[in-house]
Formats: sequence, C-alpha cells, structure tokens
Amino acid sequence: FTSWSWNLLGLSFAMSGYIAYTAASEGMDPPSPWFLRIALLMYETAAPQTLLVSAVVRYAIWPRVLAGTGDTKDLRHPRTLLWHNANSAIALLEAAFLGGLPVLMSHVAIAPMFGIAYILFSWVMAPYWRPDCGPQFIYFFMDTTLGKGNAIAIMILLMVLMVFYGLFAIASTLLAGSGILAHAFFVFALCALVFRFND
Repeated sequence: FTSWSWNLLGLSFAMSGYIAYTAASEGMDPPSPWFLRIALLMYETAAPQTLLVSAVVRYAIWPRVLAGTGDTKDLRHPRTLLWHNANSAIALLEAAFLGGLPVLMSHVAIAPMFGIAYILFSWVMAPYWRPDCGPQFIYFFMDTTLGKGNAIAIMILLMVLMVFYGLFAIASTLLAGSGILAHAFFVFALCALVFRFND
C-alpha cells in the first residue's frame, strides 16, 4: 500500500506540474478539463492515504513488531523511515505551503475506493506470493483467517482514512485565509500525530 500511495502521489504531482507548466508557457493550450479533474482526484485520493500509511506504521505495525520479536532495526532504517514518513510530509507541505490543492468533501468516496482496490488486490494475490506456504498476506491485519478481526481492522482503517480526508478538507478551507504560522502548525501537528522514528 505504501508503494501504491507513493506512486499515486507522484503521478498527481507530475500532472500538477504539467498543469503549472502549461499555465506558465505562452502559446500552449491549457489541459482539458478532464485532465484537471483527474489530477485533482488523484491528489484527493493520495493525500489522506499518505497519512494512513504513516499512522498504520506508527500505531499498528511498529507496536506489533515490538510486542513480537522486538527487533525494529528494519523499521528504523533511514530508507524505511523515508518510505513511511516522507510521503505524508510532502502531501502536507503541498496542502499548506505549495499549491494548496483543495480536498473536497463531495469527492470523499474516491479515497476508500482506492483502498478497496488495494484490499482486493491483496486478497487475490495472497495465494500466489508463496504457493508452497499457503496464503501470504502483505499486512497482518489483511489476513482473512483472522475471522471478524479482519473486518474490524478494515473498518478501523476506513474510519482513520475518513478522518484524514476530513482533516485535509477542513484544512483546504481554514488555511486559505490564515497566516504562515497556522500553516506551519497544521503541518507539524499532523506530522507529530503520525510519524514515528524510534522505539
């Protein structure tokens, strides 16, 4: 899921960069309205997903590793820390300081659809990762053998995703007329909420 959210955020920024380039270039036709809509929908989908990735690592994966083997060396590796935290920082910086792309509540259904697609992918691929060992689930909370624990985990993930979507939507409105300190507080508060760097 981390890869999916990184790729979607990168594609969103590439599309936004192209939009800005065409706006700044004389003689270029602006992108079509459908291109603009897709770019916005990609950001609206990716931004809350990035916070979800960071939060899941902080509040679910890291504690589970500590309770299990206790060896968080891989989670503390600089590449892994960047992988799970930088995407959130980039999305928050975009919302607060850079383009300020809006996140509209009328588009709220898009973000969970992306998550549902990932869950289905995870379940379809589970028997194929290591056929000799039985189904292999990428994340422990996606394991369908957990019974109702799996359904509860997915509902919690959905609720957390909706909270993050709501935070981005509220920020789109509230940050529009506020100063740089409010923008900085928004970024630092959410980073402090979801980032984890050590045990």
